[in-house]
Amino acid sequence: MPKQTQNDILREVLSELATIKDGLPNGELALIKKQLDDLEKGQKGLSGEIRTIQKRLFNPDDGLIVQTNKNTDFRDSHDKSMPMYNEIINEFKGVLTWKSNVTKALWVVYSAIIGVIIKLLFWN
Repeated sequence: MPKQTQNDILREVLSELATIKDGLPNGELALIKKQLDDLEKGQKGLSGEIRTIQKRLFNPDDGLIVQTNKNTDFRDSHDKSMPMYNEIINEFKGVLTWKSNVTKALWVVYSAIIGVIIKLLFWN
C-alpha cells in the first residue's frame, strides 16, 4: 500500500463526509421529532386510561374483580343449597297431585249429593 499524504487523507475524509451529508434527511429530522413528541403524548394519555381501567377493575368496593368474586360466592352457595330446593319442589309437586285428587273426589261427592237431592225431590 502506497504511503498516503495528509492531503490524500483529507480528500478521502471530505469525500466520506459528502457521502454522509447526501444521505442525511433534509427537514425530515424535524418531522421525526414531531412524530416522537406525538407518540410520547399518546403514551401519556394511554397511561391515564390504563390507570382508569385499573381503578375500575381493582376497586375494593365495587370493582369488577370484587363483583366477580361475589357472583362466584353466590353461585357456590346456590349450588350447595340446590338439594334442599329440589326437595321442596318435589314436596310441592306432591301437594299439587294431592290437590288434584281431592278436587276429583269432591266432584264425585258433589255429584252424588246432587243426585240424592234430585231423587228425594222427584221420586217419592
